[in-house]
Amino acid sequence: MEKNDNDHGLFHGIGKGVFLALILFALPGFLILNYYDRIEASLTDISDLPVYDRMQDNFETGAQVVGALFETGSGEFYDIDSTFFSTGHRGDETGEPMAASPARYWNREELEQQLGRRLSAGKQQSVRAYLQYIEQYKSLALDEMRRTKIPASVTLAQGLFEGNAGRGYLASEANNHFGIKCQLQSGYRRDGRIGDNDFGHHSLAIGCVQRTDDYVWDRFEVYPSARESFRRHSLLLLGDRYRWMIREYEIGKMYPIPVSLYGHDRVPYYAAWGVGLKKSGYATAKDYAEKITLIIETYQLWKIDYELLMI
Repeated sequence: MEKNDNDHGLFHGIGKGVFLALILFALPGFLILNYYDRIEASLTDISDLPVYDRMQDNFETGAQVVGALFETGSGEFYDIDSTFFSTGHRGDETGEPMAASPARYWNREELEQQLGRRLSAGKQQSVRAYLQYIEQYKSLALDEMRRTKIPASVTLAQGLFEGNAGRGYLASEANNHFGIKCQLQSGYRRDGRIGDNDFGHHSLAIGCVQRTDDYVWDRFEVYPSARESFRRHSLLLLGDRYRWMIREYEIGKMYPIPVSLYGHDRVPYYAAWGVGLKKSGYATAKDYAEKITLIIETYQLWKIDYELLMI
């Protein structure tokens, strides 16, 4: 049977249309689905951080790293009451650091070599600054974890981000590593001329300094040293708004979260902390949980938490 030329043209046109549709719609859709994390990161300031552009799935639970001993160490850690407000423990009254465990799981040299291969040359200076910050303040974060059970990994990640690894103005000039603000006092002037006397600060702070954040007149607490800043951060997270996470997301385990994070609805404890901090109002940035999670995963800060549990 002789084929009609019009039929041939019709089917040829349909086939061409389907092919063009695949090129114009299906292929971009496939690329977006597979590279959504990287596309999203490039549209936010996450791409400016010296971190991976998505979750790495390299977290190992405490049981995987330590074995059966981890359950014993974790149980003892969470069964002992916090000593944050107690006396008679070295560091509680003298201000001297409590003895931190020797590095057994977190290794700077190995990590620096790994990040040198995986992150761009343009980020290597910041990588070194991040690693130096971790080494410098790791013991403070572990001291606070010992007292409060707030993961050192979370504390360090927040310090790295909020204070730009100690290079930001507040961290370097005011010893304020976590961006904690002075609070407006009741009865402050409402005529637009807000001054220093309208703000109050915590007893650990020695004053306030003006820096524009949400408002041009924002003030931030100033501390005599980094130790008071880390202590103040612990006190803040022990408040009613945040302390629920301490027992809700115990160190070394996986937890479901109410919102998906990089396509995961079950994540390591530190990622759950990131989601919880954002949910509880610690920061206004919509991608705060992602930033905290990527910092911890890139620099394997979760290994530092295990060092304390396994003393």
